[in-house]
Amino acid sequence: MIEIEVKAKISDEKNFEEKIKKMGAVFIGEEKQIDIYFNHPCRDFRQTDEALRIRIKDSHAEITYKGRKLDKKTKTREEITAKIQDSQNIAEILKKLGFNVVAEVVKHRKKYRLNKFVICIDSVENLGKFVEVEEKSEKYDPNNILAFIKSLGIEKTTTKSYLEMLLEGVK
Repeated sequence: MIEIEVKAKISDEKNFEEKIKKMGAVFIGEEKQIDIYFNHPCRDFRQTDEALRIRIKDSHAEITYKGRKLDKKTKTREEITAKIQDSQNIAEILKKLGFNVVAEVVKHRKKYRLNKFVICIDSVENLGKFVEVEEKSEKYDPNNILAFIKSLGIEKTTTKSYLEMLLEGVK
């Protein structure tokens, strides 16, 4: 499965939420997420443009591998995710295998659905407010999501992950 994603910083969360609701977006829910990122003991994921994380949500935890980004306009990449029962023990197993914890990203996320897009409004500790628009697909085609993000009035996007921004000290 490919996750086609576009991210942008937003300044006014309330106005943005009102705008997407007027467009027909349906509220899915909200939750706190803690993402614990790991680096491989034999290759630097920062160099290979990959990611391995454990995400702890209010309802469950999951482990995710993300492959290299497929283009320069979006954050499209292969994503493999599995639910896990015990995030603490999985983290401990990874550490015993030589994986290192790189950083934790903590955020509060509100999720909406509009057509085939999931719109996430994130408040990320030490970074600020962002919107992420996601589309899952079997094939890579960023044109729909890029047109949709433009219809939201968003001109400036970023392909950097929250982890990259935190490590670079971006605010």
